[in-house]
Amino acid sequence: MASRFAALFLLAWSACAAQKVDLMVEGAVDGELQPLLAALKDKKEITIAAWTFWTGKIGAKSVVIARTEMGPINAAAATALGIERFHPAAVIDQGTAGAHNPQLALWDIVVGESTTDYGAFKSAEAGKGAGMDPAHSVPLSHKFRLDNKTLTDFPRFPGDARLLAAAVAVPYARGKVVKGNIGSAFQFNRELDRIDWLRHAYGTDSEDMESAYAAGVATGMKTPFLAIRIISDSMWTHPTFEKIAGEYGAAFVLDFIRALQ
Repeated sequence: MASRFAALFLLAWSACAAQKVDLMVEGAVDGELQPLLAALKDKKEITIAAWTFWTGKIGAKSVVIARTEMGPINAAAATALGIERFHPAAVIDQGTAGAHNPQLALWDIVVGESTTDYGAFKSAEAGKGAGMDPAHSVPLSHKFRLDNKTLTDFPRFPGDARLLAAAVAVPYARGKVVKGNIGSAFQFNRELDRIDWLRHAYGTDSEDMESAYAAGVATGMKTPFLAIRIISDSMWTHPTFEKIAGEYGAAFVLDFIRALQ
């Protein structure tokens, strides 16, 4: 009996390990996922610990939709679990973002030529009562042993060139589609001077709470990655967060998936 159970367990484990999909598409909250879930055929829901995934097809492509939840810990965990479980050929992280670049308008799409953790810094020394000055802080890089030997610096995580080219070619009527440096931190910044400083210190075009952390995991696990973010608010021109942006952005990503060769 024990040997039969072991054989069944190994068979189930092998089937799970062998599963591979064309894409894993991530969103932090339900509002960023609904158009994608509505388009997913033969949908099956899978829960792994605190995170939810849906498998199915969009067109001819096998797709996993991942609800990462908000923030760096959620994004990193869901991405790692999704890659390990479903072995996607590529990961797309998408959702809403605030503008760091004053040239970006509401509904514009930023495609991640790179992603950057703008919460990573080393401050200058200062004694008690000397105050705090972020302008004296130095950005820090993430470091990975991609060959399991030598540490490689990643001040930014590059987006996959093939996916990037395909995304910027997708027709879009609500605004412009631009390549950019998508910034991430567990922050919601509302001070224009701080936003301006972040843009100059890190070269960021937008801010969200997940993209760079999902990108870091995908880089470490050697999986092609692209972040796509729609501008939902801008302290420069439109300070009100527009929730509907999540649906507009997901609709663009759906068009992108259907256009992929």
